[in-house]
Amino acid sequence: MRIKNLKILSLALALLLCLSGCGVFTLTEEEQAEIAADDAEVIVGSSGGQALVTTYAADDVFSLNSVPDASFNPYDTTSAWNQVVGMLVYETLVSTDNTFSASSNLITAWSTEDGLTWTFSVDTTRTFHDGGDMTSYDAVYSITQAMAYGSRYARRFAHVSSVSVVDSQTFTVVLNEANYRFYELLNIPCIEYGSAYEELPSGTGPYQFSEDGTCLELFEDHPLADEMPLDTIYLQEYTAAVDILQAFEDSYIDLVINNPTGMASLGYSSTNITKYVDTTNMQYLGYNMSSAVFGQTGFRVAMTYAIDRANIVSDCMQGAAVAAALPVHPNSSLYPEDIADDMAYSEEGFLTALENAGATDVDGDGALEINGQDVTITFLVCSDSAAKVSAARLIAEQLRSVGFTVTLRELNYDDFESALEEGDFDLYYGEVKICNDWDISVLVDSGGSLNYGGVSDSFLAGYLTGFLGADDSTLDQAASAYFQYLAQTAPITVVCFEKSEVLYHRGVISGLDPTQDNIFYNMQDWTIDLGTDQEDEVQETTDR
Repeated sequence: MRIKNLKILSLALALLLCLSGCGVFTLTEEEQAEIAADDAEVIVGSSGGQALVTTYAADDVFSLNSVPDASFNPYDTTSAWNQVVGMLVYETLVSTDNTFSASSNLITAWSTEDGLTWTFSVDTTRTFHDGGDMTSYDAVYSITQAMAYGSRYARRFAHVSSVSVVDSQTFTVVLNEANYRFYELLNIPCIEYGSAYEELPSGTGPYQFSEDGTCLELFEDHPLADEMPLDTIYLQEYTAAVDILQAFEDSYIDLVINNPTGMASLGYSSTNITKYVDTTNMQYLGYNMSSAVFGQTGFRVAMTYAIDRANIVSDCMQGAAVAAALPVHPNSSLYPEDIADDMAYSEEGFLTALENAGATDVDGDGALEINGQDVTITFLVCSDSAAKVSAARLIAEQLRSVGFTVTLRELNYDDFESALEEGDFDLYYGEVKICNDWDISVLVDSGGSLNYGGVSDSFLAGYLTGFLGADDSTLDQAASAYFQYLAQTAPITVVCFEKSEVLYHRGVISGLDPTQDNIFYNMQDWTIDLGTDQEDEVQETTDR
């Protein structure tokens, strides 16, 4: 850390000491003017009415964390940090925004007559970092890598029959089931033909790896090269959680990601700026269709009214989620607000739905019974996520409030997965990442890899197929029929969609507009101040 002016440092220390107590501390105008006049390397912001102090970058360079031993190949790496670095090096075939809608990128145009056979055009004016021209061969090669067994993208391409080059600018994809939103799935990284087994395959992004691999250098042939805010981005290596936290707090890495509701959430300081990023990671309740309780449609439908989604988002997820009643993100134009409103939390609605399903207090003990029998429910949740455990506990209490006996089993990940596979549950609290076409077949199709509860509903399969296979002229009708059927049968109960976090230091970066696929989305609009020309301005603490 650079040595600061002693008097300014003393002011900062005094401020931090005051913040550790109960009172609210504010610097006087004279003290703030003194800091500004002295060209200090600390700046003053506010949080909840309290003044805060934060440092600029420690070393006058912009750095990201990385794990070189985990590979930077976007189709091989298991490191989330390397995936972030890869967003600057490997552009996606299509670009998606925070509504999860696709727009042209390396693919410039697409068309289909029947939702089965697709024709795509690529931007052949683009070049790879090694000087090679972008062609349809590179796009097809990247799609085949994404389709490969074990790829984290493989599931989205389950219905692809073939991918073929037509000419250098054009390729086709043939599906075995119609999907008029297939192009939304092509937000996958593009690598150069033949480079899949390289540690640093060539990409087309605005930055390329330096020869020694220690940094990213501006790729001058990128169309936005003149607009990018940095010429060089340095790569640091921290692997232990404590080291990552310390390096970020000491400003030796300048931007980090975090999943606040996940298993590996790190406790970054609240003095940093947090940008929340909407994701397609959906939390939901899954049911065992062999359960004496939830094997009955009426009791599953009743559960939608038992879920206080707003409370779960605010209290359990600490705001790092968006409440949803159906398996489409509320940011999407496809989210059916009217149907979702009818599925909102309601204690009265819950009790009415239970009564309609046949739950009554037969013996007058104040507890509901089914067919005269007390109700016992086994409820599973993965204990590795404190947020999900908290949400499951709230739901369990709601069930207990009507007299049901609930055994909430908080299991580590391995035991949780085993219990699901063995069918040892009535319901469970789950999470799944949905693709941008909102296909949930993995959860509800017979044989779906995450269909732990044994959902088998040919009508549901038909409605889902109709939804995915609807063109613009029939989409509204198909979507309405599909969502209404979900509301009426409740094969799953949606709770919320998670938000991830991008954190950075106050006063260093501004203009961030991150998306799930690219936290550097529109990076050409960023302003980065590494402390050499800092301005006297108050920074916003969080930008949600």
